[in-house]
Amino acid sequence: MKRSLRELRIPKEIEEALEDLVERLKESLGEFKLYLFGSYARGDWVRGISDVDIVVVSPKFRGVHPVERAAMVRKLARPGIPLEVLCYTQEELEELLKTSAFIREISSYWIELY
Repeated sequence: MKRSLRELRIPKEIEEALEDLVERLKESLGEFKLYLFGSYARGDWVRGISDVDIVVVSPKFRGVHPVERAAMVRKLARPGIPLEVLCYTQEELEELLKTSAFIREISSYWIELY
């Protein structure tokens, strides 16, 4: 289920940075999904300490090295926002949901933003 950033209790600057990132991802990737996980998704973030953890899923990542994928997304993000990025194709994510305890755990609470 997609949720609005406005429903989350996160700092305004993080909310605005994520909204801006969604718009830039639309332009760059076209088709994608964006999930928020970690402390901002759980609601236990600490101002000035917590980073923003996201998963971006797009067919445009097919054939692109994982490090390059994350770099693509980071270039689109606002400077100064501490961002941890995981980038997958849909097929990769489906496989990881079967084989990675970490991905299964974060998928149990992540918030679909787009």
